Amino acid sequence: MRNNIPYRDASGGGSNPAIAGILLSATMRALMYERAEIAQAIYRDIVSKRTGRLARSARIETFRGGRLKDRWKARLIVGGNEAPHGLGHEYGYEVRDTSGETTSVVAGAHDLNQVLNRLGQL
Repeated sequence: MRNNIPYRDASGGGSNPAIAGILLSATMRALMYERAEIAQAIYRDIVSKRTGRLARSARIETFRGGRLKDRWKARLIVGGNEAPHGLGHEYGYEVRDTSGETTSVVAGAHDLNQVLNRLGQL
């Protein structure tokens, strides 16, 4: 989720301390974390659940980001050690035979795009 509130001019000067204070406040961090929790819940709802590992692997974090590291951002992380098949599920993969030839291509599920679409409708 992005918040592009301009409070600097092109040269980087002219900072507005009120907006800078809001963007780095604990309240803004809590709002970003809450929005990421909603995204996590949506992802866990729509992802395929044969074993449930991919849904359980979804986690969130907040961090200072932006070009100048001057605002809170949130990130939804899926896969990792808990579900190493996460990338293949999201973006698709190729099935190969023993000689290395591609026998078929499996399309990705694009669940993260669906999450963004649903967040945009809220």
